[in-house]
Amino acid sequence: MLIEPPPVSKYGNQRWFGGNGSYKANIKRPPLDLMMISGYLRKEGFDNTLLDANASGMTIDDVRERIIRPISPDIVFFSTSTCTIYKDLLVAKVAKEINPSIVTVAIGTHVMALPEETLKESQYLDAVICSSEWEQASLNIVRNISNIESAKGVIFRKSNGEIIKTGFQPLIENLDMLGFPSHDKLEKEIYRDLTTKQFPKTTVMGQRACNNNCSFCCQPAFFGAPSIRKRSVEHFLEELKWVQALGYRAVLFNDATLTADMEWAASLFEGMIKNNIDLAWNCSTRADRVNSEILSLMKRAGCHTIAIGMESLDPIVLKNIRKGISSRQIEDAVSMIRRRGMNTIVFCVVGFPGETKESIEKIISFLKTLDTTFITLGIAVPTPGTDFYRYVEENNYLNTKDWSLYDPMKKPVFGYPGLSADEIEYYSKYGLRQFYLRPKYIFNRLRSIRNISEMATYFRNFIGFMRRYVLKGSVGK
Repeated sequence: MLIEPPPVSKYGNQRWFGGNGSYKANIKRPPLDLMMISGYLRKEGFDNTLLDANASGMTIDDVRERIIRPISPDIVFFSTSTCTIYKDLLVAKVAKEINPSIVTVAIGTHVMALPEETLKESQYLDAVICSSEWEQASLNIVRNISNIESAKGVIFRKSNGEIIKTGFQPLIENLDMLGFPSHDKLEKEIYRDLTTKQFPKTTVMGQRACNNNCSFCCQPAFFGAPSIRKRSVEHFLEELKWVQALGYRAVLFNDATLTADMEWAASLFEGMIKNNIDLAWNCSTRADRVNSEILSLMKRAGCHTIAIGMESLDPIVLKNIRKGISSRQIEDAVSMIRRRGMNTIVFCVVGFPGETKESIEKIISFLKTLDTTFITLGIAVPTPGTDFYRYVEENNYLNTKDWSLYDPMKKPVFGYPGLSADEIEYYSKYGLRQFYLRPKYIFNRLRSIRNISEMATYFRNFIGFMRRYVLKGSVGK
C-alpha cells in the first residue's frame, strides 16, 4: 500500500520530489512520486493500493480504517516532506498498531537528507529510501521483504536497533522501463489548481533531474545535475494517449524545465499535435529556454500557462544561489508567452543569501511592470540536504530545527544580520499585496474570466488572499 499522508494545513501540503510547504489556495495535485512507484510495482507483477489522504482531506483515523480494509498490507510506503515529517510518521504508527509485522517505509528528500534522525524519530518506522531511484528501491524492498539488507538503496533498522545502509542503487538510464504512473488508481475528480482550465486533471513527467544547479533546489541535491535523463518521446506520448482515454482533460507537466532540450520538447509537442492529443496543460521552464518557434508549438499542442523561475534580480543573490537569469530574459520570455495567448507565472523568492530590503523592493517594483498573469513571492526555506541549508546552518543563521516551521507559509526559520526573519516575512506579504491588489490587475483578471468555474475559482482564492495577506498580513515593517 502506498499512502500520501493526510494534510497538515487547511488546503493540504506538497510532498512530491522535494516539494515542501502548505498550499495557500485550493490546490490539489496527485502524488506523482507514489503514482510512479505504484505503476512500476504493478508492471513488475506487484499490484498495490494507492491512497491519497492529502487531497482527499482524510484524517489519520481515516487512514487507519483504509489500512485495515479491505486487506491489511505487507508493506506500507508513505511520502514525506520537511514541514510535515512529524505528522507523516503517524502513518507508520497506525500501520504498526494494526499489524506489527507490516513493514513501514518512508519516501522523500527529507528522509534522504536525514535518514538516521528520521528512523530515531519514530520507533514504528522500519526503513527509508535513500536512493533517488525511488521506484527501483521500492521494488527492491518488495522483492526482498524477508531480507531487506539485500534491497539496494535503503537504510533500515534491524530488530536489535542497529541502523544499516544497504548497497548503492545505480541510476536508471532507460526511464521507459518504469512504465506509466498509475493514473487509473486516482480519485480523479478532486484534483485542480489555480491554472486549471478543464477537469479532471492529472500530472505527468517526461524527464528526471535538472540541467541547472540552484543552491536551494532539491533537484540537483537529490536527483542529479546538470544532466537530465529523458523518456523517449514515443513512450511519453503513449502515456498521454492513455491519460486521455481514462477521461482526463488536462495535465500538469512536472518536469523541472520542460524545454531544457529544445529538440526533445519540439518532438513531444509535434507528436501531441499529430496524434490529436486533446489535453489542456501547463508547465515550468526557464526564461532562456523558450523562443518563438517552441512557444508556437506549445500553444498548438494545448499549453495555456507557463511558469518561469526568476527568484531574484540582485546580482549578488543570483550568484549566491547559482541562478543565471537576467531581468531582460524574464521580460522577453513573459512578453513572448503573453503575445501567443498563454498565461505566465513568475516564481520569486525572498530571503536568499545576500538579500537586503533594497533588493526585495526592486523585485516588487519590477514585478509590477511585468504583464504576467500570476506571481509568487514566497519565503525561502532551507531544505535539509541543499547547499542553502548548509550555508545558513554553518553561518549560525538558523533559529530552529523544529521541522514543522520549515514552511514558506510561515515566518522564516532563519535571519541575517541586516535582514531579520520578521522583515523577510513582512516583505513577502507586502509584495503580494502590491502586485495583486492593483486596480488594473483586478480589472484584467475579471475581464479574462470565461466561465462560471473560473469565476468561482478566482472568487474563492481572492477571499483567501484577503484573509491571509490583508486582514492578517498588514503589519508594519
